Amino acid sequence: MDPMAMLVLETTYGALSSTSRADLANKPVGFFLGSCGWTVGQENASKIPKAVSVYSGTSGALSVLSGRLSYTLGLTGPCQTTDTACSSSLVAAHQAVSALRLGESPAAAVAGVGMLTVAVSVAFSAAGMLSALGRCHTFDRRADGYCRGEGCGAFYFSTESADDVTVAGTAVQQDGPSASLTAPNGTSQQRLIEAGKAGSGPSLEAHGTGTALGDPIEVRGFFSIFSHNFCVIIGGRRD
Repeated sequence: MDPMAMLVLETTYGALSSTSRADLANKPVGFFLGSCGWTVGQENASKIPKAVSVYSGTSGALSVLSGRLSYTLGLTGPCQTTDTACSSSLVAAHQAVSALRLGESPAAAVAGVGMLTVAVSVAFSAAGMLSALGRCHTFDRRADGYCRGEGCGAFYFSTESADDVTVAGTAVQQDGPSASLTAPNGTSQQRLIEAGKAGSGPSLEAHGTGTALGDPIEVRGFFSIFSHNFCVIIGGRRD
């Protein structure tokens, strides 16, 4: 089994621990997973030749990362893996909320997972995305990139219980035309903040790339929307 698949299984099952497996089986519970880039198995497959089998054909597939959990627990609701780079887990949460609102599923598990692979780390380093100082200095003049890490988080959304995670609002958009493929677009970020009604609370959660390119664009987008004081939750990227 791919290490990422094992991590998704363990973490998401923990989020569902209050519900027995018998109660989940054959129930229309959805599972939406955000996963960016390659799985560990996909990277290793190109380095270590092995005999082709049903396991080698499925263990490293992004689709199987989510499908394995639904299969193991017997969930029959919507099930999918989403890769939208750094926003993968947020988009997965948006999809789960949309499924609940549309009545496609009365409940859904949402997870985000990321593990370090050599190929991606080398590519990001070559692109100047990683910090030479080995630290995230988000919204700081010392910002020279971010530090990569790995992990998994999961939540349980339900329309049937008041004890589960509450989502005030979600929205998904794309940058559209910007300076480069990976560069943010300030105007697009302003539209997204307005669409998601992110200003309804006392704080904002920021992407916080810790780069000289991304941080100023993000901060200007916030201040162009909000004229009152607010607290920015710094989210230095460690995914």
